[in-house]
Amino acid sequence: MHADHFSVHAEQFSDVDQQASTLTGWEQEYQQLGSGRFVGALAMVQTDEFCFIRETTNTALHERIVPPPEQMVIGICNTSAQGHLLNGRPLTQDQLIVLDGSRAHHIRTNGPIELLGISVQRELFLSQLHEQDEASVRKWLDLSVLQLDAATAGMLRHYFSVAFDLLNTPAGKAMRPISPRALASTAISNVALALSLNQGHHELESTLPSRQRRERIVQNAIDYMRTHAGEEIGILDVCRATHVSRRTLQYCFEERLDISPLQYLKALRLNAAHREIKRRSSEERGHDTIGNLAALCGFNHPSRFASEYKKMFGVLPSETVIKTAAQS
Repeated sequence: MHADHFSVHAEQFSDVDQQASTLTGWEQEYQQLGSGRFVGALAMVQTDEFCFIRETTNTALHERIVPPPEQMVIGICNTSAQGHLLNGRPLTQDQLIVLDGSRAHHIRTNGPIELLGISVQRELFLSQLHEQDEASVRKWLDLSVLQLDAATAGMLRHYFSVAFDLLNTPAGKAMRPISPRALASTAISNVALALSLNQGHHELESTLPSRQRRERIVQNAIDYMRTHAGEEIGILDVCRATHVSRRTLQYCFEERLDISPLQYLKALRLNAAHREIKRRSSEERGHDTIGNLAALCGFNHPSRFASEYKKMFGVLPSETVIKTAAQS
């Protein structure tokens, strides 16, 4: 590694879409599933070869994430909440997160969570590992999470926290005792150590085809819902489009996202309406009524829409219009 120059960026957010769009080169879309106002934060230390990332969110979300091509994201989460999922598998603070930039990943948070990690070129990362550790990482790429023992996971959380504290030292306040490239090299070394200490943890590879099939079913269903969210579609329409039974669709959604297809469709429509209201308000197209915009997103009863909207986002649609206009 030879990256000596870097930039530090840290920002707090009250808008989930703004946070999702901040990471350059990433394809991300967040759907808010939990009730209340969104509060999040994102800190990044960026060089040409890697990026340290620390992200916090306060409510239940479905995050569709595609890291940059040829990149791997290695990280760990810090949370006391239960019920988080990564690609349909339980996500706890004792697991190493491995995301590959060759495909989309789905994170279902169930409450407040902090994610800490490093995004690095895949081949650069793998070249730094011992041969047996590289084989383990390649094997686990489809699974996305590696079970660690509590002590090893605690070591990694502590390391990433310390790395961020060092890199975020304000200029002029203190000398950084270690360079970003040295911190990145140490991150890889610590991950390699974690892999070596946890060689005994395995999941049967025979489970992968069925997991991948369920993931495709959910993604195809979501794609259909997004395309037809403004139409009067129901779950049976989604089943026909994905060629599965209602029971299968229900099972796949509950396993992958811990939510029913019907609940997800409603949340998808509410998030779509939220984005459309912000977009049209920022373009000063005030002649469109909230009811018209709601209807475009599949809500035919303005009063019910306003109630569901406030329950989801903590504000009325009209308050979103006012806030967006004030920020324009």
